[in-house]
Amino acid sequence: MNWRWWMVLLLAVATGCGDSKPADPYANMGTGTGSGAYGSYYGSGEITFVDEASSNASLDAGLTSLSFVASTGEERMIRDLAPGKTLVVVVTRGNTVPICPYCSTQIAQLISNYDAFRKLGAEIAVVYPIETENDSSRLSGFLDDVKTRLDDASHPVPFPVLLDVELKGVDQLGIRKDLSKPATYIVDPAGNLRYAYVGAHIADRPSVAALLAEVGKSLPLETSTVESSVSEDQPAASPKPVTAETLNEEPPAE
Repeated sequence: MNWRWWMVLLLAVATGCGDSKPADPYANMGTGTGSGAYGSYYGSGEITFVDEASSNASLDAGLTSLSFVASTGEERMIRDLAPGKTLVVVVTRGNTVPICPYCSTQIAQLISNYDAFRKLGAEIAVVYPIETENDSSRLSGFLDDVKTRLDDASHPVPFPVLLDVELKGVDQLGIRKDLSKPATYIVDPAGNLRYAYVGAHIADRPSVAALLAEVGKSLPLETSTVESSVSEDQPAASPKPVTAETLNEEPPAE
């Protein structure tokens, strides 16, 4: 074996024999790599979200003045969705191909824990951005994927899912990125935007526990208690102040 062959062999070993798989599957998240993807779905594994998620975006983006399109085709103003109540607005990435598993998981968790929000006097609205009106048909496929992540796939979606046609709301909020960055907003009962969280990558979203804690902050002290803990099934009674810790505690035996 001559010296040239030895050099080729050593070079192959040093470069991993041509293996191009990244050592860290999350290394490219948020770089926009791939075909229209805000980060990569590669190696997502168990999907979890952020428990410590303080507001990190502008509260002056004009969310409450925006309108989106309901499934009936009518325009719905954010300010009119839950008058006198706290409103949690979740903006998904939109009609991505393939369907974003992080978005589906996030919405499934909100459905599973909807009663916990209702007991705090809060409502939820989900925004699904689309590039053109013709993309509206993709919403049903997204919701079908959401239901596969529920214990009961026949469970109805208990809150409105609105279309952001041509990304008008996304652009107003300054969150466009393959179609949209994942974003969550909380509007208090007086109609003021109190919380805004925009993810730095596809997995960067507040958990249900974090959102319930933030909802509790927008309520009067005497009503900011929660009678349920976050669970994958039905919330259980536990009348304690809203914090990320108490939401995960086991309720007392009856």
